[in-house]
Amino acid sequence: MSTIDDIKARLDIIDVVQSYTPLKKAGRSYKGLCPFHNEKTPSFVVFPDTQTWRCFCACGEGGDLFSFVMKAEGWDFSETLKVLAERAGVEIQPRTPQAQQKDEHREKLTRLLNSAAEFYMNLLLNDKAVRDYVKKRGLTDDTIREFGLGYAPDAWQTTLDHFAQIGYTTDDMLAAGLIIKSDSGRMYDRFRQRLMIPIHDARGNVVGFGARALADDQVPKYLNSPQGELFDKSQLLYGFHLARRDIRETETVVVVEGYMDVIQAHQAGYKNVVAQMGTALTPTQVQTLAKYANRLVMALDSDSAGVKATMRGLNVVHESLTGDNGEAAVTFDAHGMMSMSGHLKLDTRILRLPQGKDPDDFIRERPDEWGNLVNTSISLADYIINIVAKGLSPNSSIDERERAAKDVLPLLTATSNNDLYRTRNVQRLIMRLGLNQETIRLMGLAQQGQPKQKPKQGNERSTYSGGYQNRKGNRDVSPRFKQITDAPLANKIRTSPADELERYCLSILLQEPLWIYAADRKLRQLQLLADDDEMAIDALEPFTQDDFTRGDHRVLFQLIEKAGEQDALEPSEYIKQNLTPELQTLVDMVLPEPLENFHQRASEMHRTELKSVLRQNQKLVEDRLETGEFLRCVLEMRLTRIERATSELYFLDQDAETVDYKAIRGLARAKTLIQQALRDLR
Repeated sequence: MSTIDDIKARLDIIDVVQSYTPLKKAGRSYKGLCPFHNEKTPSFVVFPDTQTWRCFCACGEGGDLFSFVMKAEGWDFSETLKVLAERAGVEIQPRTPQAQQKDEHREKLTRLLNSAAEFYMNLLLNDKAVRDYVKKRGLTDDTIREFGLGYAPDAWQTTLDHFAQIGYTTDDMLAAGLIIKSDSGRMYDRFRQRLMIPIHDARGNVVGFGARALADDQVPKYLNSPQGELFDKSQLLYGFHLARRDIRETETVVVVEGYMDVIQAHQAGYKNVVAQMGTALTPTQVQTLAKYANRLVMALDSDSAGVKATMRGLNVVHESLTGDNGEAAVTFDAHGMMSMSGHLKLDTRILRLPQGKDPDDFIRERPDEWGNLVNTSISLADYIINIVAKGLSPNSSIDERERAAKDVLPLLTATSNNDLYRTRNVQRLIMRLGLNQETIRLMGLAQQGQPKQKPKQGNERSTYSGGYQNRKGNRDVSPRFKQITDAPLANKIRTSPADELERYCLSILLQEPLWIYAADRKLRQLQLLADDDEMAIDALEPFTQDDFTRGDHRVLFQLIEKAGEQDALEPSEYIKQNLTPELQTLVDMVLPEPLENFHQRASEMHRTELKSVLRQNQKLVEDRLETGEFLRCVLEMRLTRIERATSELYFLDQDAETVDYKAIRGLARAKTLIQQALRDLR
């Protein structure tokens, strides 16, 4: 039994899910409100027999224990595996001594920083002058404790002496950023006479501090922990560990500039507010927020510095995520929708505060008006055009206006291949700046900012005239099919024939990553035979991670897929360099003699279907596999997925006391086409 199977055997998905949302028994299943969306009627279903979940509301997602926790917490597979293993009491395969030593060191630093936060908070609570200062800032004792605010006294070795007495070395304190070593070798406290603001990671562990000066003559006003093993400003968002649940529920995140802005907002009841850790948002921070929110509102200070920070943030995100290979291109449409490589989409808006006010001031003075201010924030395009127009004098020359247009057109014209939105943005800019369209065209500005297209290679997936464009295309899938198939049911606790089929498929793809394209071509051929049946066409969509039932299988498939799409390395080398220790166990499991293992462990049904597998043994030895065998595998997996979707459709229809005959007929049509294709491949 693998580590993942062992975890699933020990943990009941009902117990895990109920820690996020209450469930009530409904027949053989359990129902509750979707923990990922606001809803009044329960549509979230957990199936104890298969240890899976599915949301039958608008999101239409589902999966196993691992996929649920990954979505609920925003963790990657490795982190989810670690946390669930700890909960289940399962020991993960030991890492190398070096890696284990590094983990132990990081855990020690985490304990030290958490202890430091408690130490500073106790000093604050016992110092009347500092407590009075905090109360003048409008903060309550409950807020002090919620955010762990503390006080570093005006002394050189208070922190150093305290933690030395309880067993920490100066090397530990240096690595944690709590003390400084001078050129002469003297050790002393980094933070002195400052309000201490702990900075947490997404799991709530303290990884550093932001320290505000308490004396008027202190510089700098804010002093942060240094970059280190745990503290990386580009990866962190202040207050995110407290805001995450509210961001997910409201599907909106408000980004402010300062720690006190966040603290004041949360105290006033606006808990979907976080702060960027530097002068601009980073791509990593944006990607983190996109896991939880559909709308990003940037609420930075209204002064000139705040305006510059906003524009800098937009440009940094745009430039950082727009690469020549197109793998991580960020774009904005006319409505302020921010997209990245087709998988990140954020309605990006700008909140304008009254002149001279920051969020901290505004919320303290007018807390009831903050919500309305967020709801009336303006679109990204309007904000950019307004800023450019205000930055020009009434007597500005044509050259000055053209230069201003050139600076912002990359943001305005990056519109996710939508010519209508791109033209609309450019027209609005032309009108505000008093330019003419012909001038813009001749300068070639209208094309700046468009995502660079990756040149097609021989194995690039071609455009499908029936609607499917490419693997990351924009074809709209019918909501009905998406609702019942986006995330497949997971495996049962015991290894099943479906598991073996998936592992066999992965074993082939690890050797031939580009065969994913062959699977897509075959499914496109079947789409052409679907007679314009929308449900059948959608059921025959390209081969994706959703064809795999297990969380670890899906993660490995995503890595193989990405290996085939990038050009920098050979696919096998890319997989090797990006393989995590957790996935290495799975790779070791599927690669050795995959055909032999598959034959021995498959059910009698699958032996009958795939007898020809053994006839390819010689070709496997020669490192060559027939694509026909792989296509049979893919079609079998898609057939299982459609059968599963049909069963769930019946479940949904029985619950609603209606029957969607059109959807059922579409799935049946797709099933028939796949069965015929399987017969043709034999």
